[in-house]
Amino acid sequence: MIKNILRPSYTITLLILVVAACVDHNLSSSFIVECDNGTAVSYSNVVAPIIQSKCVICHNSSSGLPDWSVLNNLQEHGAEIQRRITLPLTDPDKMPRSGSITQEEREAIYCWIQQGALNN
Repeated sequence: MIKNILRPSYTITLLILVVAACVDHNLSSSFIVECDNGTAVSYSNVVAPIIQSKCVICHNSSSGLPDWSVLNNLQEHGAEIQRRITLPLTDPDKMPRSGSITQEEREAIYCWIQQGALNN
């Protein structure tokens, strides 16, 4: 009789362990970016230098990846760039993959894209 009473508790414990193993344990959060729509972000003065120093190392004409030194490529891939630069640091799709960008750099790129990715 004791075996029959304990058996359901073993089943429940095993079920809890299996479910816990299937949960995404990535507890870090995405970066929050707030844009001041009253202040235009300059591509030539702000964004281009960040792209040159942090992104073109991998994203260049010889890499097989989109060449971020070409403005049109940045404009065409804007939504994906915004998504990837705001992913948690533990996410394998986050950018940049090696190195890092500051919150200020992240906001400049994100907001510039949100403002239309202008050549300004």
